[in-house]
Amino acid sequence: MFNIQGRLLTILITVACSTSFLLFGYDQGVLSGLIGANNQFGKDFNHPDANTQGLIVSVYQLGNVGGSIGIFLAGDYFGRKKSIIYATLIMLVGAILQTASVSTGMMYAARVITGIGNGANTSTIPVWQAETSTAKERGKLVAIDSCIIIFGILIAYWMDYGFAQVSGPAQWRFPIAFQMVFILILLALMMFLPETPRWLHSKGRHAEADAVTARLIGTNVPVTDPRVQELSKDITSAIEIESAGGPFKMKEIFAGGKLQNFRRMCLCFAVDAFQQLGGICVITYYLPKVLSESVGMDRHMSLLMAGIITTEYFLASIVQIWLVNYFKRRTLLFLSSAGEIITMVVLAICTHDGSHKAGIVSIVMIFLYNTFYAWGWLTIPFVYPAEITTLRIRAKGAAVASFGAWIIEFMVVQITPIAVQNIGYQTYIIFAVLNAGIITAGMRLEDIDHIFEHGGITGGVIGKNGLLRDRRLDIAREHHEEVFTDQKDGSDSAERIEYSKV
Repeated sequence: MFNIQGRLLTILITVACSTSFLLFGYDQGVLSGLIGANNQFGKDFNHPDANTQGLIVSVYQLGNVGGSIGIFLAGDYFGRKKSIIYATLIMLVGAILQTASVSTGMMYAARVITGIGNGANTSTIPVWQAETSTAKERGKLVAIDSCIIIFGILIAYWMDYGFAQVSGPAQWRFPIAFQMVFILILLALMMFLPETPRWLHSKGRHAEADAVTARLIGTNVPVTDPRVQELSKDITSAIEIESAGGPFKMKEIFAGGKLQNFRRMCLCFAVDAFQQLGGICVITYYLPKVLSESVGMDRHMSLLMAGIITTEYFLASIVQIWLVNYFKRRTLLFLSSAGEIITMVVLAICTHDGSHKAGIVSIVMIFLYNTFYAWGWLTIPFVYPAEITTLRIRAKGAAVASFGAWIIEFMVVQITPIAVQNIGYQTYIIFAVLNAGIITAGMRLEDIDHIFEHGGITGGVIGKNGLLRDRRLDIAREHHEEVFTDQKDGSDSAERIEYSKV
C-alpha cells in the first residue's frame, strides 16, 4: 500500500528509530520530577519512603529485562518489524495503566508492563536500523539516536517542571500520559515501514527481500538492478555459511570454536553493563532528588536546575555525533570514564563539605559528568552488539546486551535513593571506584573480530606482559573499518575479513 523508496524511506526509518529512543529517554526521566517530594504524586501514593521510591522506578527495569529475554527467545521468529509493533502495543497498555494508577501495586504492575515493551524495543530497534542502513551511515545514525534519548529526558524534565505548578492529579498523570504521543507516532510509522532484507532472506522470502533492498537503494530501482543482486548474493552467502550447522540451537550461544559465540555474548553483556555502572542512572532518574538532598536546593529550584542541566546534556550529546566519527572508540570510552571518575570524586567531596560554595561546585560537576558521559558511553554500547555479532546470533546478542543494561540499571536505580539517604556523599565514591575498574579492565571494545583470534579471556588483546598490543590492533581496526565501508549494504563481514593480511 505504501511503496516508500529511496532517501525518504531511509529518513522515515530513522524517524521511527528516533521516536523509539525518544520514548526510551522520556520514560527514563519522567518520574524524576515526581517522586521524593511532598507533591500530588506523594499524596496519592501515601508518601513513599526511599525503598518504595526505588521500587516504583526500578520495577520498570525488571520489565525491561523480561522484554529483552522475550526478544532473545522469540525475536528471530517474529522478525524485526513485528517485534517492534508488538512491543510498542505492550508499552501503550502499560502507559494507560500508569496514567490510571490509583495504588502503589497498580503502579508497580503498570511500570513492569511498560518496561517489557521498552525492553523488547531496545533489543530490536538497533538491529532493525543496522540491517536497513549502510555501514558508513550506521555509526552516525546511532549517534543521532543517542542524542534523541537525551532529548526525551529533556522533554520529561521540563514537562515535570511545568506541571509542578499545577495542582491536582494532572500534576503527575499528564506527564506520564504524554508518552502515549510518542507511542502512537511509532505505531503509525511501523505500519508502512519494511522488514529487513536480512531477516527476509533468512526465512527464504527472497523475492520480498530483494524488493525491500531495491527500495532502500533508491527510487524506482528494479529488483534486477546489479546492486540489488550483488547485495542479495552477499547476504544469502553469509546466511548459508552461518546456517551450515542446521537450525539454530541454544547451546550455540555457549560455543567457542572459530566464531567464539560465547565470548561475543559476554562482551555484549559487559559493554551495556559498564554503561550503567558509571553512575548515569543516579543523574538520569534522580537528578532533582540529588540536587535537593546532596546539594541542598529547594524543590522548585532543583526542578528548574535539573531542566537546565539536562539541556546542556543534550547539547553535549550533539557534539558526540562529530566525535564518534573522528576519534577511536577506546579513546572516547577512556576519556568518558576518566571524566566520570574526576567529577564523581569532586561531587563526593563537595557533598561532604555541604557549604554554599561547595554546592555550586557540585552543580558544575554534574554538568561535567553528563558531558563526559555523552562523549563516550552514551553511544558506543548501542552500536557495538549489532556489529560484534554474526547474523545468526545478532538478535540474541542485542537482547543479551539489553539484558545486561537493564539488570544492572535495576540494581543501581533501586539502591540509589537508599544510598543517598543513608551514606550520602559516599554514594558518589562508589561510582568513582566503579569507573576506575572499567578503565583498568583494558578491554579493546572496538577490535570487533580480531579479538576472537586468540584464546583466553581477552582473546590476545592483553599480552603476556600485561601490555596492550596497541599498534597491531590499531592496524586490525583500520582494516576492519575499510571492509565495513566497502560493504554498501552494511552487511556483517565477520567471516570475510582476512586478518592474516595484518
